[in-house]
Amino acid sequence: SSRFWGGCSRTTHSTYTFKTPAPPTHCRMSMLAAASRHARVPRSIPAMRTARRHLGETTQGPPPLDFSRNLKPALEFFTKDPVSYTEFKQQCSSLRLYSFIAVNAGIVLCLFMDPPKSSYWRTYSPLYFFSWVGGCFSSKQPLFLTEPAEREVNVPDIYKQLTLNRRLEGAAEEEEEEH
Repeated sequence: SSRFWGGCSRTTHSTYTFKTPAPPTHCRMSMLAAASRHARVPRSIPAMRTARRHLGETTQGPPPLDFSRNLKPALEFFTKDPVSYTEFKQQCSSLRLYSFIAVNAGIVLCLFMDPPKSSYWRTYSPLYFFSWVGGCFSSKQPLFLTEPAEREVNVPDIYKQLTLNRRLEGAAEEEEEEH
């Protein structure tokens, strides 16, 4: 067993008792306290200080979605020559906000003025939305069937033809007429 006795550690083995020296006072810290102290002290590695290239990647200029403050640099793109790369980058970033809006507005306007002729577009276009909402409130046909559906198909006869002949009798004539 091991005990701390008067600042010194005593270990007893069967009949012999050994006295080990106590650690110095500056080393008497719990492992958790040492780990937290080590985590709080910033480490400065010389290689990391020289590896920093200072490329100017800090935030400069107005925020990207501030329309009023981005208008001046966007207009300066067309009227003023930039003095530095930073100024040119700000002009391009400010112009990008307005060009994105202009391109998307142009695409929407073109689709509105001259829509595609496909049935998919007619069904899912923004203009169809209003007729869909109106159709939800008007009841032309019931949503569920009120009576059994009437069919003009003789199912037992079709089953007999397919199992005996592996084809329908009138199908071969229809294919020849199409060609």
